[in-house]
Amino acid sequence: MRVRQSSLKLFGDCARQYYYSRVLNLGDELSGSLTVLGTVFHYAVEVYENYGYNLELAKSTFDYYWRCPEQLGERIDFWHRRSTYDNLRKRAHTMLERYHALSPWKKGKLVGTEVHFIVPLGDHELEGTIDKLFMRPGIKVLEIIDFKTSAKVPEKLSQNVQFSAYCYATERPEFWDNVTGFSYDQFIDWKRQGWWFHARNGKMFNAGYRTEEHYKRLLLAVNAMDEAIKKEVFPLTISGESCGYCPFADGVCGSEVSNPTEVT
Repeated sequence: MRVRQSSLKLFGDCARQYYYSRVLNLGDELSGSLTVLGTVFHYAVEVYENYGYNLELAKSTFDYYWRCPEQLGERIDFWHRRSTYDNLRKRAHTMLERYHALSPWKKGKLVGTEVHFIVPLGDHELEGTIDKLFMRPGIKVLEIIDFKTSAKVPEKLSQNVQFSAYCYATERPEFWDNVTGFSYDQFIDWKRQGWWFHARNGKMFNAGYRTEEHYKRLLLAVNAMDEAIKKEVFPLTISGESCGYCPFADGVCGSEVSNPTEVT
């Protein structure tokens, strides 16, 4: 099975939502303003990283694609509550300013942005895209940075499967085939560390280092997901934490079963 990191996260949040979205392909293709904001912001940061850390260029890049997101393959189908074109534009500019002000980037070297990968994982293939790879030669650490424009920060980043997947990918020689100017051998004995950049408050959250034990847990998760899909077992989330962001919560999911309190 080939599994994208995003699919693994979705399955972990709610297997039922994964079923509706990725198996039945139900209508969750509508794209909200906050989703498009994230896409355009990511692109503006990529320009910032690759063209001399020019803040004004990053802002103008955001403004251009925010006016015509279809040029990035995006569209805004609906606007989230209390969001407008102008206030989200101002939010993006503030996020770019806060990112520009971060001091960690003064030491080290950029390895790549938006690095796509497909690597083997047990009997499976793992696919994903890393927002930013950064190296610190002085301490031999390869940092994996993920940008979030609206999501809340998970409580246990040290066990976050997303970062385990990203770090694991960089441990594979196949990963480095798509990274210009760097090689697998260069980072064999380096540590891997994740950072979660929360763009709205301009803070970096340490996701910790990843070890072989994290990679074993990652493989266990993918094996379990594969087995569940083959057996067509897609349980509903128990915690309900993902329901507030689910496009099916008020539709097919809520109306799929009869009310158990009704007398028949």
